[in-house]
Amino acid sequence: MKNPVKATKTSIQKGKEIYEKMCALCHGAKGDGKGPAGAGLNPKPTNFMESHGEKMTDGEHFWKITTGRGPMPSYEKQLSAEERWHVINYINTFTKHK
Repeated sequence: MKNPVKATKTSIQKGKEIYEKMCALCHGAKGDGKGPAGAGLNPKPTNFMESHGEKMTDGEHFWKITTGRGPMPSYEKQLSAEERWHVINYINTFTKHK
């Protein structure tokens, strides 16, 4: 599945705002999977800065955000499809800063 939302500055900023409210507690503010609520989870939250996070396609990220996985809840009802794509555009910036 291809991301239909261009990774513009506006999209990335929207994604960052959502990520900070809904994702950082487990995935960490830097996307390193070391958020305070993620420490006791199994499986551990994805570290978007490592190769596993880099290798995931936008479609795979979208599916996981939509359906959830293990202890990660589904965000299908909390976030619109467009908001989920904004989050993906933001998490893609984590690997670009290496």
